[in-house]
Amino acid sequence: MPNRSLDDFAGGDDGAADEPTADADADGPDVADAPADSAADTPDVSTLATYRWTPEATPCPQCGESVQKRWLDGDEYVCLDCKDW
Repeated sequence: MPNRSLDDFAGGDDGAADEPTADADADGPDVADAPADSAADTPDVSTLATYRWTPEATPCPQCGESVQKRWLDGDEYVCLDCKDW
């Protein structure tokens, strides 16, 4: 199959695709119309990073040692020596 230009797939601009149809609301409410979910305000801990690396050394909040690698311990990122394994 030869290569084709994107212009070959472009249709005429009749504006019909831009106008909503009567069936558009039949599928359900728009995302903007949906009520705010209170669970969205709380962080999802299943996707929380447990390790951080920084190119410049950052002080450990527990011992103050400057390190590039820190691990999550409770609710703060600490150095290897301060991490409760």
